[in-house]
Amino acid sequence: MGITLDLRLIDHERIAVRGLQVVHDALGHGDPEILRRYLAELPIDIDPAIVEFHTDRLSRLRDLSAPEVIIRNEERFLHLANGAAYRPEEFQHATLDELRQLLGTWCWVSHSYSLDKVWDELHWFLEPIAGPEDRPLSAFHLQVADSKLSVFSKAFQGESPYPNDDLGEPIIRTLGSHEPGCSGYNPPPTCAVILEALQRVDPAAWEEHVPFRGALYRRAIPDMDNEEIAGQVEHELAFAREAFSVLVSAYSKAVEKGFGMSCEYSL
Repeated sequence: MGITLDLRLIDHERIAVRGLQVVHDALGHGDPEILRRYLAELPIDIDPAIVEFHTDRLSRLRDLSAPEVIIRNEERFLHLANGAAYRPEEFQHATLDELRQLLGTWCWVSHSYSLDKVWDELHWFLEPIAGPEDRPLSAFHLQVADSKLSVFSKAFQGESPYPNDDLGEPIIRTLGSHEPGCSGYNPPPTCAVILEALQRVDPAAWEEHVPFRGALYRRAIPDMDNEEIAGQVEHELAFAREAFSVLVSAYSKAVEKGFGMSCEYSL
């Protein structure tokens, strides 16, 4: 199925700074009301385009008499997208653990950007290097917080783990897989550095990397013929250019809002 990557904007000040302190206070006093009151005051970000998308999708599913489980799932997405899930009455009876989860995923539908399965090809065209001899097409295997992470690697992996609360649990809650190495975080200053680097990139110039990518394919899959390799690399280049616009949009919005970025892989 492949590994997918989603980027999610994080309100750094309200979640990773003040939110973290509120969670510490709530844990220290054993009082979920401390966090409940804080959540009730958080702004709810709503993207009208996303609300419209899920409203239209739900309407189409109902018109097609889709299975009830699919309709309920789409209703849940709309409930999140239009902000209804974040009204105080929705979490008035939530436990402290549930409130911590809500804080760590606050407004995630409005804040998410999908790179789907194309993140790897995009990363390669940003940094066209050969991987190890047994995996020449796979060049990037550094861990989050590795001192050797390049600025582009940070864009995809995050430069640091999520901040932890007093119980050692991450204040930001990934919506991807929970295995080690599947999530990382870029605070606002790092997002600004990443955006500056991305703005210097010209995807039109990636054509010059095509011969090198083809050579790596010939090394990795000797039985693959040249025509098939050429077609595969052409598709990768097209997908990488399309995904690049998503990557730039995500980091542009993060810098505009003064937010951080969560990098979340799903296995």
